[in-house]
Amino acid sequence: MHKIVSIYLTVCVFALLQNASAAEVINAGVGGNRSSQLLKRLNRDVLAHHPSVVVLMVGTNDRLNSGGFVEAKVYKQNVNTLIDRIEASSAKVLLMTPPPCIPELLFSRHDPEKFSDQSPVQRMQEVRSILLDISQKRKIPLLDFHQYLIQNKIADQQKTSVIRNVANSGLKDGVHLTPQGYQLLAKLVAQKLVMENLNIEKVICFGDSLTQGSTKVNYPAYLKQILADQSKLTE
Repeated sequence: MHKIVSIYLTVCVFALLQNASAAEVINAGVGGNRSSQLLKRLNRDVLAHHPSVVVLMVGTNDRLNSGGFVEAKVYKQNVNTLIDRIEASSAKVLLMTPPPCIPELLFSRHDPEKFSDQSPVQRMQEVRSILLDISQKRKIPLLDFHQYLIQNKIADQQKTSVIRNVANSGLKDGVHLTPQGYQLLAKLVAQKLVMENLNIEKVICFGDSLTQGSTKVNYPAYLKQILADQSKLTE
């Protein structure tokens, strides 16, 4: 199935780049960030670069980081404010739902008692519902990465999962992506950019550690490679 998706994405990106200049992709992810912190650095890390598209994925730290949960209603308000300010700059927004988590592994780093009112799974489902609602009401394109992983059964503790776990990485993580997960996400973002006919001249990927990744392994870097490789075919 992934091979079919990859071929389809290659064709789609090629079609887009026949009418576009080489895309610039900027990684504006910062580990540990909540939506409130994205608001504080929006001008410096995003708007100052005059993006054509901002790919926004945030919510994992807001709702799963037990060091300071952000209430769902505050999270929703922050996301709406981020969108207001990005759109006011004439850039387009592509929303993304954060991936689901593996509670058993999350609890190796966070106290389970702090989730007594709402489980980690429920919290991330709520984040997804909030983003879907914002997308529908504001007519903003959305990539439902959360649901994609669940439907394809690649967000569990198996070796085939794209969420880091003991079987695929030796890590009790349960939140962050494997290299294969970042590659998949980049392909899905490329596909969505094409489907929505968005201007890819300057794409800024804005979010937390799920966007930042590591120096060599992150979805913005893979996205840049996808777009660059296809642009060579049009030269």
